[in-house]
Amino acid sequence: MTTHDWPGDSLTVTRWARASLRPDPSEFEIRGIDDVRISATVDGDDLDQLVVDASGVALDLGAPRHDRTPTASLPPVTPEIVERRRGAARTVRMLARPVEIEGIPLAIDAQIDDAPIEWQVYASPVAEGRPESRYGLTLAEGGAGMRGSFLASMRTSDLTPLLTALLRPAFQASGARPRRLTVTAAQDGADGIRVDGAAEVRWRLLSASARGSARIGIDPDGVLTVRDLRVGSRNPFIALALRAARKTIRAEIGRRHDLNASLAVGGVTVRLHDVRVTVADEIRISARIG
Repeated sequence: MTTHDWPGDSLTVTRWARASLRPDPSEFEIRGIDDVRISATVDGDDLDQLVVDASGVALDLGAPRHDRTPTASLPPVTPEIVERRRGAARTVRMLARPVEIEGIPLAIDAQIDDAPIEWQVYASPVAEGRPESRYGLTLAEGGAGMRGSFLASMRTSDLTPLLTALLRPAFQASGARPRRLTVTAAQDGADGIRVDGAAEVRWRLLSASARGSARIGIDPDGVLTVRDLRVGSRNPFIALALRAARKTIRAEIGRRHDLNASLAVGGVTVRLHDVRVTVADEIRISARIG
């Protein structure tokens, strides 16, 4: 592909989206990712439609690879952009009705409409061994006029097995083995949730356990407030470490975390509105995007 071929035609963008969806195999592996259906329709520099559909797909998480030569950690480098082209994304949708992660079903439906975009070509690929990373797609004009929605749900009883599955690769990479992990969630008033958890991890001959609870308030504009946070352990060494960190733990109470700050795309902050989290038999998260 040469620079003037980007974005090219619908097939070119579909192939780029599929290649970009695959994780870096040196970091971790997701088995089943090739079963996700992707389709794109391009009209000149406008993206009429991009749909990523994982409905009915079963994904399994693999452990990180350890067969590559470690490299020194380098600061991030801003890629040199050699070509830009402006356009509009009429509809971008990601759905899963549901997708299974390690056998656990999650339902997701996210859509963005009428978003100003910029197609970018870099001087060289920004990720080693991934030629598709020479080409990029990002929001433009501060996302002016963009609108959208987000909805996700899962069974509350699946929270513990889901977190266990998600954390397993990290534990394997560190040589640790989780012996027990339980996480429960419950509604805490009209605008908050309570999360309780306990974990026991074994590393070689050492075993550590801890328990904790957090009460979190959720603002309609996507700001989370830690209303209460408590941690403890029956293990005397862990309890001593937690006692030393008591001041840091208490400092988290009352702290606000803006979810919008973590949703920046190409330097453009995606704003959330009407955020709502409910916990009953299901955990449901909904929001408007704009």
